Amino acid sequence: MADIEGTMVIRAWAEPAQNHRVRARLISSHPGQDQEIVETAGDAEEIILAVQRWLDVLKASESTASA
Repeated sequence: MADIEGTMVIRAWAEPAQNHRVRARLISSHPGQDQEIVETAGDAEEIILAVQRWLDVLKASESTASA
């Protein structure tokens, strides 16, 4: 089993002027990448989808490394 690591930092906030709408900035890294990926999300669903995409890439990296 390969050791595959990545990092994701989520900065989230609620905007009072927008009925406390949740927004976020997500900064992530994946195995084998030299640069960070920066994404923004405009609601909780987008945040969850961004985290899921990141986890999927991490899982795919693990599959590739163990093949």
